[in-house]
Amino acid sequence: MLDVILVGFMGTGKTTVGEVLAANFRRPQIDLDAEIVAAAGKSIKQIFADSGEAAFRQLETQVLQQAFAKSGILSTGGGVVESAANRKLLQQTSIPVIYLQTGPAAIFDRLKGDDGRPLVQQLGQAGLRDLWQRRAPLYQSVATHTVTTDARTPLQVSQQIQQLLSQEVVIHEI
Repeated sequence: MLDVILVGFMGTGKTTVGEVLAANFRRPQIDLDAEIVAAAGKSIKQIFADSGEAAFRQLETQVLQQAFAKSGILSTGGGVVESAANRKLLQQTSIPVIYLQTGPAAIFDRLKGDDGRPLVQQLGQAGLRDLWQRRAPLYQSVATHTVTTDARTPLQVSQQIQQLLSQEVVIHEI
């Protein structure tokens, strides 16, 4: 079973923090987007182009459900909360779901030069803020814990997550 699931907007550090946690816990890091690409045999961009967002979200839900049976740290894609089915899976699991929360200005600063994220260039700062505002309550609705990542290193964020998880274990043992 997974140790922890990381959710949050693009650029909040899900993959990087997931890698740090995986190294610290000596567990594999599982990237949901990479699992989707492997399952589909094509890039996410190509899945969207060939089949549309609805088909992508359906595949994402299947791969998310399968990931629950794996061992390690799961980093989800920023849009995982767009699907009601995904939110339900995340809300019903006993696996801790950590929302990496970062403000829209910090996200834009982190991503503005990233050519691998066409959505950032397409939406611009205002569009990115609107998308963030729409998704923020969805992340909150699935999270068991929220960790703010603004102006913090992945190591600092992962240390806070480890502290939260160790407190949770102590509470469960009582």
